[in-house]
Amino acid sequence: MKIKEQHIYIILAAVIVIWGLNTVMIKYLSFFPPAIIAAIRMTVAALTLTPIIFAYRNKYHITKKQWGYVAGIGATSIALHQIFIAWGMQMTTAGNASLILALNPLVTAILAAIFLRESIHLRKIIGVILGFSGVLLVVGGSTHTDMNSNIGDVIIFISMIMYVVGGLLIRKATSSGVPVLLLTACSQWIGALFLIFTSFIIYPMDTIVQSFHIDGFTWFVIGISGMLATGLGTLGWNMGIQRIGASRTSIFLNGMPIAGMFFATLLLDEPLTIVVAVALLLTVAGVYLGSTTPKLVKRTSTLKQTEI
Repeated sequence: MKIKEQHIYIILAAVIVIWGLNTVMIKYLSFFPPAIIAAIRMTVAALTLTPIIFAYRNKYHITKKQWGYVAGIGATSIALHQIFIAWGMQMTTAGNASLILALNPLVTAILAAIFLRESIHLRKIIGVILGFSGVLLVVGGSTHTDMNSNIGDVIIFISMIMYVVGGLLIRKATSSGVPVLLLTACSQWIGALFLIFTSFIIYPMDTIVQSFHIDGFTWFVIGISGMLATGLGTLGWNMGIQRIGASRTSIFLNGMPIAGMFFATLLLDEPLTIVVAVALLLTVAGVYLGSTTPKLVKRTSTLKQTEI
């Protein structure tokens, strides 16, 4: 049974809201060592998605080549992305992080044009310029202009790059036939295991044990972040991609910096200055232009397909 399109829109809107809130939750959890908190959150997410693996156990068998894609996705868009975002959040604000992470579709368009030879039209180029201008404005005009904050912004940008690289690998994997839901669940487990292994290598056992001695509210935040934001949020996002396509789904990312800024101001008392407001408008406009296709391009594409 297919989910109705209007229901998909509701799901995607909910995903964006919870992802915006997730930047605040990760900021709240930034007192943890980065790899450890990432390992805990991703394990919660992997456990949430485990039923998908059992549902597909007799329906689809992943080949060796496809496992290579799955491993790459787990390492980049999950493990490294989560380590860098947890690390960067220790030095920057949740608001800055929301704006930087919102550049995802613009950076995807650039890398897809370079490595996958996808076309990039003038509208998308303008979107990229506006989007990056917004981020540069808020980073350069931030009240947190110390070196650590700037380093934190760079680290968040690297985390976003890791997520984009994983997204390109997802395109390769799904084009080879791997069901997107199975791909999500398997790569989530690989990312979680990678993070667990990394934590045991770089941290002494005492540090790992002490990380579990936390209060009930902190465990609640970890559960919401891992289960809702990462586990079910990713599932809802991929359902959107399956039902209405990647380009239409990506438009919803316009709302992520707005949600992130709102929750950062409401829950963390981060200031919403005029500079931040202008940067937010530039970033949202840039993401919208960069993630939508002009009607003329769509018609031309349709005509070419018809001629073929």
